[in-house]
Amino acid sequence: MLWHFLRNPRKTGAICSSSKSLAQAMIKEVGIEKAKNIAEIGAGLGVFTQEILKVKQDQSRFFVFEINKYFVQELQKKFPEISLYHCGAENMLQILSDENVDALDVVISGLPWSIFSNKEQDVLLEEIYQSLKHGGIFSTFAYIFPTPQARSFKKKLFKKFSSVKISKIIWKNLPPAYVYYCQK
Repeated sequence: MLWHFLRNPRKTGAICSSSKSLAQAMIKEVGIEKAKNIAEIGAGLGVFTQEILKVKQDQSRFFVFEINKYFVQELQKKFPEISLYHCGAENMLQILSDENVDALDVVISGLPWSIFSNKEQDVLLEEIYQSLKHGGIFSTFAYIFPTPQARSFKKKLFKKFSSVKISKIIWKNLPPAYVYYCQK
């Protein structure tokens, strides 16, 4: 993973995979077990994917988006049963429309928000917001080291969503992180 990050940080986003502790926190209290339509954006090597698959209903539709070609190949090997799209989250509404899905119950994000420009953050957040049903949940995380982009992103979450809760710090992650649970 480090090699992929050094080669193209915008398509990798982290120097190592998220921990199982962070993955479990990401799906805790978001209703995956009852959700009919779920999306994961920025799936990486599938740490969150694996936890989602453990708790989602068999009949739930699960859409996974990843832009890194290497990660897409690895995800296809590990999880041949998922609906995997080799594209960015900015294509989510179009794909959902193509798949006859009106709205998502849950969106789980492994995207590296702090490396995106303000405009990129705005475009992606709008795509996520529009994809969610009323009352739907968007779950994402941030590292505990606050960069200007990370602070800006946090403000955007509180402005866009009707409710935002923040988890306790997940110390069993490198680097430590916390989760945002955002409800439309």
